[in-house]
Amino acid sequence: MSEVQSSTLRAPVRLPAMPTEAEARASYASFEMERARMDGGRLVFEHPRGFARALSQGFFLLKIPDGVDTSPGDLFASHFFEDLRQDELDVYRGFHRVAVPGDYQGYFDREHDQWENFYIEMTSWEAILPPAVARLGHQMTDLGISVLRSIFEYLELPGEDWARVTSGLSEKRGHQMLAFNHFRANKSVRGTKFHRDSGWVTLLRSVEPGLLGLVEGQLRSIDPVPGYFTANFGSSIEVLTERLPRPVRANVHGVARTQRRPGQPERMSYVVFLDSNLAGSIYRYDGRSPVRVQSVAEFAVQEVSRTYDDDNEKL
Repeated sequence: MSEVQSSTLRAPVRLPAMPTEAEARASYASFEMERARMDGGRLVFEHPRGFARALSQGFFLLKIPDGVDTSPGDLFASHFFEDLRQDELDVYRGFHRVAVPGDYQGYFDREHDQWENFYIEMTSWEAILPPAVARLGHQMTDLGISVLRSIFEYLELPGEDWARVTSGLSEKRGHQMLAFNHFRANKSVRGTKFHRDSGWVTLLRSVEPGLLGLVEGQLRSIDPVPGYFTANFGSSIEVLTERLPRPVRANVHGVARTQRRPGQPERMSYVVFLDSNLAGSIYRYDGRSPVRVQSVAEFAVQEVSRTYDDDNEKL
């Protein structure tokens, strides 16, 4: 399918070449994101207008609930790409050699980017991941799905539509993917390409600056805050809501080029991607009715190829 024929292709955005971390710090001010927490399964923002602003800006900070331990995920993201060394951290190592069944899964060495990734869908977590990492994945997924349901409630979308337009994701089916990222400072390429996520909601765990995002037409630093996940929205929710009175914005974001930091570990991060099932459909509301516009499989090919290719103008 060519891009010209796709009604879901986002409008082109021109951005400068991805800077280094030092250049990003000098050039782009930190963006103060709205802050929220989950309370009884509902998303509650600190500021009265925080919900509306978060949906239009594409990012917000979500408080990590009590009982959610991120340390297993931190260890996995810091070591998954290493060979075994016969010590206690081996439970987190060697995953660059692990085959994961299914599309878009397993280890990836990105040609045009500093990052290397390990992607794994929820159906394989218990079989392949350390138990504590799998448990964290489920906690992050439950949190992200609660965010999605809260957004649908806020937009007053009919409850009977939720499972259909998300391929069951609203009921914890759909596609739930953990992605672990390691950024190699010895690779003289961009950190990542500027891109949009393809799905509904992404929860990011990162502990240091380097993420840049396009907010209200300006590039800003999207810096982590201790005790919070960074949440952002993908193209699926933007397509669904773009003709509604309160559309949700899928943000453009990417990671600055990591530089050598003697004596310090290299940059890592991880996310849970919440997406529709590949066998499902992409919908757009026309009035109060959701209309099918494309298969998820076609949409995924379109969005994923644009995320990892070397054409920095196709954003």
